Amino acid sequence: MSVKYFDKPNSGLSRYIGNAFLLLVISTIIVSLGIWISAGFISRHTMFPCGSLWAIVVFSMCQFIILVMMTLWQVESNALKYSLFQNLQTIVNISLSLLFVVTLGMNWKGRIYAQIITVIVFAFIGAYILLRSKRIVFKYDKTDIAHALKFGVPLIPHALGGMLIAQTDRIFITNMIGVSETGIYTVGFQIGMILQLLASSFNNAYVPWLYNKLSENKMITKIKIVKFTYVYFIVTLLIAAFIALVSPWFLSYFVGSKFSGAYQYTTWIVFGFAFCAMYYMVTNYIFYANKTHVLSLVTFFTALLNVALNYVLIKRNGAIGAAQASALAFFVSFILTWVISARVYKMPWNIFDVSLSNT
Repeated sequence: MSVKYFDKPNSGLSRYIGNAFLLLVISTIIVSLGIWISAGFISRHTMFPCGSLWAIVVFSMCQFIILVMMTLWQVESNALKYSLFQNLQTIVNISLSLLFVVTLGMNWKGRIYAQIITVIVFAFIGAYILLRSKRIVFKYDKTDIAHALKFGVPLIPHALGGMLIAQTDRIFITNMIGVSETGIYTVGFQIGMILQLLASSFNNAYVPWLYNKLSENKMITKIKIVKFTYVYFIVTLLIAAFIALVSPWFLSYFVGSKFSGAYQYTTWIVFGFAFCAMYYMVTNYIFYANKTHVLSLVTFFTALLNVALNYVLIKRNGAIGAAQASALAFFVSFILTWVISARVYKMPWNIFDVSLSNT
């Protein structure tokens, strides 16, 4: 939707969103059937109870509605509404989680229920805003459906690959070492995710600005963007190093002794997320060029590589091998995406040559 917005601003966008909702209904039915058929397999390999798998479908469907609303505010640079909506979700989610888990003693189920209730409530709010502001028109259009499918279907392997990269490490640790070590690893993973949250938040604000500048198609603007990108890479790596250095102190102060060993994973994980943050800066050009199929190939290849690396490195180095595998996978994904991005959308990555030629 963000690409469509900058391609032809507000031209049939409401109808396009309506057709996207039609695809949401169809895809929800298909995925629900898939989960129902493979429920036993999913439960065995993720340790997630069959009886709670419905929560995944509800969460995903509601999250789609929420993201539609937030994407529109994002491309319109409406930071106040975007941040208010997002922060309110976080507050409600945390409050309900504390109520269900701590006060009512509902254990992990309380966390699931808190997330489900939150997304359902905010999905209804988002749908109400979309309808009231007439940002959505339910009128079938074959061209809109075709465009959405052409752009989105190639991203299915990309999404699956991203899921594999994000979850493979913990699945391998659970099955090869044990659930208790997975818990310790997850604590270290959460510390590393601080950088991921920063990068993701920045990218949400950066993308509309980038697409707007790219639409100008000026070389001087592109050179400035590339210079900024290189500065971003350096700053990201410095932040990763800082988080890695302070993580032992942070963990010893804020978590119990049972989880103090999580620091050994943090360094690898945080640098993995640094490469992920750098990946965001180069993958946006692939989306802008509507070449999502090549992005899917990179992600799916990286995901398969991550599976192999997890098995080999965990066998060799224990649970820390999972963190090493994730870092290597994110690095490979960043490099491959950068190479392909430079091919599908020309940017002056060699800024020194460009500067010399201009002089």
